[in-house]
Amino acid sequence: MEFVILSDADFETFAKGHPQGSFIQSMELTRFQRARGQEVELFGVNRGGTLIAAGKIVYSTNRIGYKVADCAKGPLMDYSDAAAVRPVVELLKKHAAAKKAAELRISPNIKYIARDEDGAEHPEIEDNRPLMKELEGLGFKHQGFDMNFANINWMFIKTLDGIADAEELIMGMNYRTRKAIRKAEKNGVYLEQATLETLDDFYNALKTAGDEKGFTYREREYYEQLLRNTSDEFTKLMMAKINIPEYRASITERLEAESKTLADLKREVEETGSKKKANRVKVVQDLVDSYERSLKDIERFPDSVGVATVAAIHFACSGDELTCVIGGTVQDYIYFNGATSLYWGMMLHALNNGYSRYNFYGTFGIQGQDETGHGGYEFKKGFGGEVVQLIGDFVAPVNPVKYTAYRAVRKLAGAAQTVLGNLREPAKLPVIGKLLKGN
Repeated sequence: MEFVILSDADFETFAKGHPQGSFIQSMELTRFQRARGQEVELFGVNRGGTLIAAGKIVYSTNRIGYKVADCAKGPLMDYSDAAAVRPVVELLKKHAAAKKAAELRISPNIKYIARDEDGAEHPEIEDNRPLMKELEGLGFKHQGFDMNFANINWMFIKTLDGIADAEELIMGMNYRTRKAIRKAEKNGVYLEQATLETLDDFYNALKTAGDEKGFTYREREYYEQLLRNTSDEFTKLMMAKINIPEYRASITERLEAESKTLADLKREVEETGSKKKANRVKVVQDLVDSYERSLKDIERFPDSVGVATVAAIHFACSGDELTCVIGGTVQDYIYFNGATSLYWGMMLHALNNGYSRYNFYGTFGIQGQDETGHGGYEFKKGFGGEVVQLIGDFVAPVNPVKYTAYRAVRKLAGAAQTVLGNLREPAKLPVIGKLLKGN
């Protein structure tokens, strides 16, 4: 086994076609991180002259000089190859130590246990618990199974292999999702990819949705640098938009047409007593009522609004996978099903451009309707797919002295913070509280 530093071309060739590949372990993101001044390194491990493992390490150092080597969603390798795992990991640990890192983090992009769309475990399909034990035996400590918002470990993924066309794709979704897609299309919601010139439209919608929903989004400069340093195919900052004056005119036109039809049908029923026409009256009346509600719903949006950005989502396309990184719908415009339109439009893009997986990415609230995030999970579930739980993050000390000392300092700092917090809340410590009052 030989540890090597890879050229950009060699890394890209290996990562792009790898079944564990992701936008995190991609050459495009590497270029972007370099442009942001991050310390990034591409490595590989050769066996008999053949590259059997590769990955990207990002090094970070905090204010007190504590350095971390992080191989997120990697290394990329065949973890079922028992003769390879130990030497690859040991070589990686040795290299991280030589780079003066105190700890090495890895998070293989493989499932913990296979799950279905309801989150039920299917270890008979895939079960990587033995790998967890092996990594722990190599000095790694597993960081737990809670939702990791920095390095996503719970996802919802739809496999596109074997789906022939758009009709087959949409028929694999539930009725409610299909209805929302068709409603948005009928109402004139359209998609647009942000450029440097239209970035403000995207960012303002993303920021508004993030503030409303409580999710963390990056600063505007981050997205500007993405656009400047990655390709249009890798970075897709997508917006769902609607032209308010055109929408109002369209609904008004349809309302007038159906109202006329309704009046004609009612007159025919009065004249002929036709039961068939009477049944038709009910259908048309529902349409009229629907259009009237639609006009009522958008009364707060005058024509002066013009074109509104109703949802914004950052997508990343890499290797075999299209990933929905982050985004959401502006609450004021939720009626227009903007997120549904974006998911559908990008799923079509994935199908038509040879991507085999559509990754909805961070997904939680899977266990029950009382959990936070359950509504988002149910929304994704409507498109079809399966819950994917990755094996998680592992941390190994490569400089045990620094690693142990740093954790001891953090523990003391945490304890001190707790004491200070308690001092600020005298009710929790009655005796100290009285002493403080007396002073």
